[in-house]
Amino acid sequence: MPKYVALYTDEQRAVLRVRPGITSLASMAYIDENEVLGRSNDPERTYAEEVMPAKLKLDLQYVREQSLLLDLRIILRTLARMLGA
Repeated sequence: MPKYVALYTDEQRAVLRVRPGITSLASMAYIDENEVLGRSNDPERTYAEEVMPAKLKLDLQYVREQSLLLDLRIILRTLARMLGA
């Protein structure tokens, strides 16, 4: 959403240069994002100040370390999570 992208630092904007996939380190770390935000008194603030920066940190890690091996690890972790492992 543009209102959140406007909050990105110059460094964080690097994630916009990478084509999004169907899963990511951030999506696995915050698979319960809706629950986290649901427990908050101010979900938008919690997202902007806590969740979004943490997810962007993981996305930046991916940008710096991207490789076929990392992609395979993310896919396997996602499949394991989906199968309840």
